[in-house]
Amino acid sequence: MASKFPVCGICDSRHILEQSTAWCFECNTGLCGECQEFHLLNESHRRHGIIPLTEYQTLPVSVLKIAESCKIHSKNYQAFCHEHECSCCSKCLIVEHRNCKDLTNIHDDICSINSSKTIFEIESSLQELDENVKRIQKNRKENMSSLQIDKQNINKEIQTARHAINEHFDHLEAELKEELARVEDNERRKISNILASVERTEKEIVELQMTLTILKQHASYQQTFHVSKHIQHILMNTNSFIQSMHDNNELSDVNISLRMNDFVKNVKENIIKIWEIVVKTVPIYTALKKREYKEEKYAELGKIVSNSKLDESDVQITQANVFTSKPAQENEYETVQITEHHTDLCFIVMVKPGKDALKFGLRDKYRLYVMPEGFMLEDIIKRTIKCRWPYNIVQQYGKSTEGREMVITVGGKHILGPVHVTFRCDSRDNLDRLFSLVPIFIKRIQSAHRP
Repeated sequence: MASKFPVCGICDSRHILEQSTAWCFECNTGLCGECQEFHLLNESHRRHGIIPLTEYQTLPVSVLKIAESCKIHSKNYQAFCHEHECSCCSKCLIVEHRNCKDLTNIHDDICSINSSKTIFEIESSLQELDENVKRIQKNRKENMSSLQIDKQNINKEIQTARHAINEHFDHLEAELKEELARVEDNERRKISNILASVERTEKEIVELQMTLTILKQHASYQQTFHVSKHIQHILMNTNSFIQSMHDNNELSDVNISLRMNDFVKNVKENIIKIWEIVVKTVPIYTALKKREYKEEKYAELGKIVSNSKLDESDVQITQANVFTSKPAQENEYETVQITEHHTDLCFIVMVKPGKDALKFGLRDKYRLYVMPEGFMLEDIIKRTIKCRWPYNIVQQYGKSTEGREMVITVGGKHILGPVHVTFRCDSRDNLDRLFSLVPIFIKRIQSAHRP
């Protein structure tokens, strides 16, 4: 920046090289100390914004890019158009903004801008926004720390549950092994008893074979005959014993096995997920600050006067007051013939510029519909709904002293708090018709909810 404006502009025009120490925004040139002094002595230059060059070099690029004159006509700005939210030079006023009515002298505003309420509100808003951002940062960091603690607690719960499951399966395993040992011991005992009986039978057979051999060598015929009969009787009993063991399946092989009924398969197929990580959003009040802005210029509620000319039994609108209802006559519901496309329900209105209007993104002409359930704004060109305000959130509405302006105050359900939006109607008659409809609709809603 210093290399771009090293020389005083006035001295340079006189072919004198002099280092500039200040910068004049109006003249868009650098000034040395002597030229700055003479510059301020000139009455037409006293209001010029002059700052030290060192401070000028520290200004943000976005500020330096702001044009001091009209980019189209290269002339200084003379006025500000509130309808189009732009600055205008003398040619702009004649050409592009010749039909605009909401214009102010830009010099009247910029001379006191640094001490105006607007700058104070912006500074306060920035401070509050900074505090809210810091609160959010603190809250989110605390939430991150709490997530780590939640993770640790969940891991402990998982380990505890896993330990309980392991203990349960260890217990089932021990019981199964005990049953296995008991069954195996019982079957072994049965087989051992059979083996003992067979071994005794085997000894008897060996003894009978030895006896028969001796008989054949040394016994008489009569002795051999009687002993043979005795051996035959023993053989018959032994065969009967063996046959009985066979018939009783005592000689069948015994096998033991484990029947799990597809336990492992069922576990894998059915127990796919035994836990679930639940993410729960808990609203936390972070104590965000909100300022209730007031329209300084366009929607002063103190200027709202009584507009409804209905009798005392009708709904009354008092100065800067919330609309209230009084007992009505039955025939009041027939005061206005209302259909779905009734022409009296639609009014062409111009939104007065202001901070509250910008909160809703309102900056142009709209169709204002007065419907049984509330107000509705429609974009004239796009034919899309811009805003919808049910009567239960409209805190107050009224007509200005001038007679063609209407102020609607939307209540606390809006995120930015109560908002005052000012509309200019195309005629006083239309505004009077508008205010003859609203009380009737409100009374109908109240009657419908009355027990």
